[in-house]
Amino acid sequence: MAAMTAAFFFLLQLAIISTLPPSSTACPDVPSMTVEQACRKAAGTLLMYDLCKDAMRDVTYPTNGVDLYALVAAKRALASYADTAHAVDALLAGGSLPGAGREVYELCKEFYGEATDTMNGVAAVLVGCRFMVMEGDLGQVYRDGVAQVERCRDAVRSLPASPIYARNLVDRNIAALAYFVGRLLAGVQ
Repeated sequence: MAAMTAAFFFLLQLAIISTLPPSSTACPDVPSMTVEQACRKAAGTLLMYDLCKDAMRDVTYPTNGVDLYALVAAKRALASYADTAHAVDALLAGGSLPGAGREVYELCKEFYGEATDTMNGVAAVLVGCRFMVMEGDLGQVYRDGVAQVERCRDAVRSLPASPIYARNLVDRNIAALAYFVGRLLAGVQ
């Protein structure tokens, strides 16, 4: 159910973004740039650049405010988290996990719930254009979300082999990408 809700919200946001006029922004006083410019500026490595370009593949207008790119990156992270959480649920429902594996996946489920809540909070701040006036540091909120995903990675490392490990690495990279794109907003460190 949570995966369907996250996917619906993501598609709704993309629909909203796609109806805005070219070179538009949802928030005042944010820089506008092309996807290419945003990804080059946000990404420090070729992997992050490629991940950014893939994440922004549905952005149709040539130039947008970086707040919209940050929202798209956050929504991509949420969709990826939902897919991994569904895979964790399937493993837990299978009933063939040994005790240690079950404990690890229960922890991952908890960590993904926290990461989802954190990234939903980021998305709400972005949608409400509150990133410049919010109390606290949005950059720290992003970093907390990355750390929550990494906790699952640290837990699954204790298993001899895990089908979740590779998914988690992708989620960690997408969470980091969301942070890097979010740093294009003024005041986000």
